[in-house]
Amino acid sequence: MELEFRHLRVVLALVDTGTLTGAAAQLGVTQPAVSETLRRAERVAGGALFRRGAHGASPTPLGEVVAAHARGVLDSLAQLKAAGSALHLSCTPSTLQPHLVVLAEEALGAAVDVHAAPESAAPVDLVADGRAHAVLATDFRGHEHPDLPGVRRTVVAHEPMFVAVAADGPLGGRGEVDLADLAGIDWAVTPARDRRRAYLLDVLTGAGVRARVRTVDFAAAFGLVGMGRVVLPVMPGARSREGIAFLTLAGTPLAVRTSLFWRADGPLRPADVIRLRDRLVAAQHERVERAPLYRKWLEAHPEWRTTPSR
Repeated sequence: MELEFRHLRVVLALVDTGTLTGAAAQLGVTQPAVSETLRRAERVAGGALFRRGAHGASPTPLGEVVAAHARGVLDSLAQLKAAGSALHLSCTPSTLQPHLVVLAEEALGAAVDVHAAPESAAPVDLVADGRAHAVLATDFRGHEHPDLPGVRRTVVAHEPMFVAVAADGPLGGRGEVDLADLAGIDWAVTPARDRRRAYLLDVLTGAGVRARVRTVDFAAAFGLVGMGRVVLPVMPGARSREGIAFLTLAGTPLAVRTSLFWRADGPLRPADVIRLRDRLVAAQHERVERAPLYRKWLEAHPEWRTTPSR
């Protein structure tokens, strides 16, 4: 493990403000988040970086060295960002991903580079470390992305999840099923860094459903579904595929949240974030929710709000 940009930002915020509370306010995060990041930084650095006392926190000799290097690194990073000609956005797989590509330049009024979040990095770390100016990412109840210093979130959509099964299989014509109907069947998840597998296992275990969850390549997932080998959780606006039936789940036991993450001290201004979020919300309602099965489900569940208030 190495010192990361988010560790360095916490160190400098503590040097500048002298207290955990002040550092949290400067970075726009909670005090526990600052404390946890500082503990991780001290483990990596190999010793205490600050002395805590009644009058706040003061850097140790090791802390002074780390702070000096941190200021140089972060200044260089800011210069590098300023030199870039495009805003860099990233996203995890979702039904809003293609809309982000289309809408980002229109909303932000600048050249935008949109790319898939790499498997080697957690989405919010891309923002915290300055590798992306914003990230559109999904997560799940009990498996949310952590609060990191300087990173803000706004929710774009909160949706049910459906399941994909073989259309010619025993469940293909059911329309809606209970989780219990899927007991003993292998489930599949694709290897996205959105904590989907752990969330699915929690839900199945909580419902008393014994099932194996396999991680499979995205290209192979629907092929295995069509062969009747696995059931696959899918976002409700996913496009239909030949030989595959999408079923709704009674009681809506699975749900997914899509959020836009950005750095409070980055190039995106609050007005930029609001414009981008509003366009993504419009795409959610006007495009994603037009999928026939999803539209029918929403009509039957008028209590469901897919877009929370800002």
